Amino acid sequence: MKTIFTRKNFRFLGFALFTLLLVNCSKNDDGPVTYEFDEFDDLSELPDVADPDPEFTDPNLGSVEVSEATQAMLTDFQGGSGELSETTKNNLTAVGDFSEGLTTNFGDEAQDLDAAGIDAILNASELTGNYAALEAELENLPTSVAALFPTLVFSDDYNRAQEQLKAGIVINDLKSDLISLANEGPCYDAALAAYTEAMKAPIEKRDAQTVVVNANYNTRVTDADTRYNSREAALNTDVDTYKAEIKATAVAILAYSDSIADTDADMAGTLRTFALFYVIKSYTLLNTFKTEATSLLTDTKTTELARVETIKTELTQLIQSNFNAVKAEADALSAAANRNCHNQGSGS
Repeated sequence: MKTIFTRKNFRFLGFALFTLLLVNCSKNDDGPVTYEFDEFDDLSELPDVADPDPEFTDPNLGSVEVSEATQAMLTDFQGGSGELSETTKNNLTAVGDFSEGLTTNFGDEAQDLDAAGIDAILNASELTGNYAALEAELENLPTSVAALFPTLVFSDDYNRAQEQLKAGIVINDLKSDLISLANEGPCYDAALAAYTEAMKAPIEKRDAQTVVVNANYNTRVTDADTRYNSREAALNTDVDTYKAEIKATAVAILAYSDSIADTDADMAGTLRTFALFYVIKSYTLLNTFKTEATSLLTDTKTTELARVETIKTELTQLIQSNFNAVKAEADALSAAANRNCHNQGSGS
């Protein structure tokens, strides 16, 4: 059968085509065609990120312990009887025997030693002259003599913390692939606008979270510096306390030496020698303790800084990962919106 299209038929087809367009686009009665993409309303929210402050404990720096044998010697001095115990006498004999084998001529230094001289030695940046030579000779002591000097006690915290280098994470601003993929036309423009609007909240939240993480990191770096300074001040106080104890011991030895100088010149001379040895050896031990303790404080600070750097890096990565997941979801919705525009006729 042959079909004939009249003017009336063409008017009907035109009306039908216009009705079809209204299925994909909304239209005000007196306005232009608008495009709505409600699917972006269901875009996932960027998750919250917790950043609790890490806890740090002060390292155990150890201590400088006094000699029990020397403490017993001081007890003899304070006994009031004027007699030394056999143990003390044997210990001083060991000191005398050891001193005879030394090459340094320290007689004048021992004879002139007083409270001011003790302070000068303990507070010196380095020893010179006969003091330096004697310090070197006191490096190797027989057990009997070594037992009369202070000892260093180090804790397990002296297992050195190794510095850890962490690569920084760079977050790039959002660059939507949609711009390069979209065709021209009002529908595509509307889809891009809906995508951009939907991504505003994730971008703002990502940036806000990053600001908080960076601020917390900066605060923790400052706190690490503060802890280091506080610990260093406490160490210096401890060292000053040890110096005072060493000085008090040496002064007591000198005082007893002076008290028996007229009745037992040989023992008095040995006591002055011991006092000089005690101060010189204690100087070396204190410097060693302070050097090692300062190194531990530095290692501890390095470890703490590495930890807060790791926290910052991991949280930054988590924030970016969460953001990428939301962006991937938005990209998928954007791609679907572009396909709808294409199906409507090149987005026009």
